[in-house]
Amino acid sequence: MMMPNTFEYKGYVGRLTIDADDNLIYGLVINIERDTITFRGETPAETKQDFQETIDEYLADCITDGIEADVPKVLAIP
Repeated sequence: MMMPNTFEYKGYVGRLTIDADDNLIYGLVINIERDTITFRGETPAETKQDFQETIDEYLADCITDGIEADVPKVLAIP
């Protein structure tokens, strides 16, 4: 079950924030502790695409750099 205003991809959950002044949607992955992963877009579809591409790039970079990716935690939904 997804929380409102979030995307989920490969276990990573991104919380969305809307900036109406700049017509921008941006987000932050909220279920990891070590790394900071952000994404953005001008539409929900663009933001979701950037979120998924950012997660894929993060995982690929971890493999390339020989480090373990920050494992997403399971979030409790109230």
